[in-house]
Amino acid sequence: MPIEGIWSWLLPIGLGLALGLLIAMRKKYDYSQIILLKAEEFRANMRKGQLIDIRPTVEFNKRRINGSRNFEKMSLFSSLHKIRKDQPVFLYDQQESTHLKRVSKKLLRKGFHPIYVLSSGLQHYPFPLKED
Repeated sequence: MPIEGIWSWLLPIGLGLALGLLIAMRKKYDYSQIILLKAEEFRANMRKGQLIDIRPTVEFNKRRINGSRNFEKMSLFSSLHKIRKDQPVFLYDQQESTHLKRVSKKLLRKGFHPIYVLSSGLQHYPFPLKED
């Protein structure tokens, strides 16, 4: 069998094995560390961690949960140095959305855990809010 013939089937097999090994070694994340909380549970526990509002700054300035810090949606990831990894993160948005879920998953992948999410969002938060 000529050398060119061997390489024509060894190269794809080798590349396939290498790709399979890379996929198998990919880090898996435990998304069970993202916990949805009802408003009562959220309020009872939010002082045990970092309270983060991911709504636009304009909305945050109008009304918010007292003690929360505002990081607009994806700008949060340019400010990760301002958030502690050794404390739980409590996240909320105007309503529970797919964007809120994406942000919480990305925070988990960046090493923040546990992450608690206000399940009903701020629009259904029955407790007093700070208003400016």
